[in-house]
Amino acid sequence: MFLPVTSVATRLLPKKSRVLIVEDHAPTRLAMSKLLRDAGADVVTARDGEEGLGYLLTQKFDILLTDLRMPIMDGFELLHHCLALPESRRPGRIIAISGEYESTALRGVPVAFMAKPFDLDSLLDMLSGKPN
Repeated sequence: MFLPVTSVATRLLPKKSRVLIVEDHAPTRLAMSKLLRDAGADVVTARDGEEGLGYLLTQKFDILLTDLRMPIMDGFELLHHCLALPESRRPGRIIAISGEYESTALRGVPVAFMAKPFDLDSLLDMLSGKPN
């Protein structure tokens, strides 16, 4: 799911961000989690949208990074629930990732999109607020 990356050690997020990763593919979830922790993030992971929503309802996150295609509750439904949260509870940045869908699947939804496979530098740029 990742393209080559330069060096995580030289790419730190600008502040200690709390990131919720919602990804059903365990190797991808674990790799993303490790890479973002190495970049200085405080990371929580969920296996599907239902588990992710549980975390969103009980904790505050700076960033939500979610796959779109997942069992139980997919990323589209999770985004719907997330955007319905009061603004004070909603993550400041929401990024949808998918190897199957295109950004047009999110037309009209205030969410950034990243296609799989992606490289870590691009992900870190997006997480730190740089334009795509």
